[in-house]
Amino acid sequence: MSNLYRRFGRGAALAWWLLGMTWLHPPAVFSQELQADAEDAEQEAAVSAPRYDLGDNTLSIRLGVGIPLFLLATEPVETAQGETQTALAPNLTLMGSGAVNWNTYLNPWFTIGLEVAGALGRDINDALLYQVPILVRGGYVISTPQLEFPLMLGLGAVVMRLVDKTSVAFALQPGASFLWRATPDWSFGVTAEYWFTWEPPWAGGEGNPHLFGNALTATATAVYHF
Repeated sequence: MSNLYRRFGRGAALAWWLLGMTWLHPPAVFSQELQADAEDAEQEAAVSAPRYDLGDNTLSIRLGVGIPLFLLATEPVETAQGETQTALAPNLTLMGSGAVNWNTYLNPWFTIGLEVAGALGRDINDALLYQVPILVRGGYVISTPQLEFPLMLGLGAVVMRLVDKTSVAFALQPGASFLWRATPDWSFGVTAEYWFTWEPPWAGGEGNPHLFGNALTATATAVYHF
């Protein structure tokens, strides 16, 4: 009987020792599971879409081409062929186009900002045409972990000069960008914008038809986030 008690005592002591070691040093499998969960959490955080807050800013630079499409006159215009039309060819070459744009976030999705742009081309008489748009812009940004899709709408004015004539037109500019978030600070991609311009009666001069311009721009885009 005493041998039975001694064996029972040794078994109980061994059980208590194993229980203590398990409490002090969890099994390797449990530790590996915890480590795997931590790694998954880090990877999920690394690939999550960037979140913007009030006061976050972006500065973008765009360079590309402007494509004059057509003009709409407020009254029929007689062409060189003796016809009267309201839809007119712009008689302009492809234009070099560039812009600098600053935006600030109002919340994680909406932005507001300012843009100063410029375009340079020639007419059919080889005269230089300068355009300087100045716009207030609002935007809505769709973000994924690696890509961003800003949708923009600009409103402002375009100062234009051809030979010795300077005029001002109102401008409306919807557009969209496709951007790759290369680093936390930089995004790169392309932007397409459609330009509506309207020359008011007091800007075109008496006796001249007032024109609605239509053009498209396609630009390479770099965005700095700060």
